[in-house]
Amino acid sequence: MQRYLKPAKHSLTIMLICFVLLLINGIFIVNRFGIVPREVSHLSGIAFAPFLHGDWAHLLSNFFPFVIFSSLIGLHSLKRFWMVFILSILMTGSLVWLFARGESIHIGMSGVVYAMWGYLIVYGVLKKHFRDIIVSILVLVLYGGLVFGVLPSAPNVSYESHFFGALAGGVLGYFLSKR
Repeated sequence: MQRYLKPAKHSLTIMLICFVLLLINGIFIVNRFGIVPREVSHLSGIAFAPFLHGDWAHLLSNFFPFVIFSSLIGLHSLKRFWMVFILSILMTGSLVWLFARGESIHIGMSGVVYAMWGYLIVYGVLKKHFRDIIVSILVLVLYGGLVFGVLPSAPNVSYESHFFGALAGGVLGYFLSKR
């Protein structure tokens, strides 16, 4: 049982960091450290953006899917959770930095959430282990609506992070299923 709780503890700790940064953002504007596409001075935003959120609703909208998806990935192993988490940040952030709309700051954990979503679906389908297939089906049934988040909906929503996150997660799911 302890093995299954560790990934949840780690993901809750990550979300606690996001919570603290949101509090700090009320005093010092830390959201300026997000991703500004094709601005070399904002390359560091690739690493920082997932931990920054615009407001409490933004953070809360990422909280539950992140904890659930990361815990499901952690069923495989804690090492797998950290690998997918870090590679999701780097791959999604790099693609957003290269291809997203300029003149804007992209922040939030949603790119990573979409990467984990894509990973869980592709990994389960390709790995063909019973538990992984069940997880893929549950993720599709319960969170299938995320597919609409990759479409432009509102000017202040980084649909690019969603799209590139899902793409990065699918690629990770493909390659890690072959191991």
